[in-house]
Amino acid sequence: MSDTALDDLKKIRAAFAEDRRTHIKEAVSLLPANRHAAFQEAREALDLQAEIEALDRAISDEESLADRPKGAA
Repeated sequence: MSDTALDDLKKIRAAFAEDRRTHIKEAVSLLPANRHAAFQEAREALDLQAEIEALDRAISDEESLADRPKGAA
């Protein structure tokens, strides 16, 4: 993957992290009045966290591939 693609992965990760923060803020603002809606927001944040972790693995993999000499498998 090219540096541009690696940069794109990092940009997507940053956007997901910002969305996660937004969902957490919303969840907190809904408590204690609307626990159900707060839990929904928290679930969205946790779903995003799983995606962020997958992106972290992809970023790490791409960085390790970039460190390899050309032609190495």
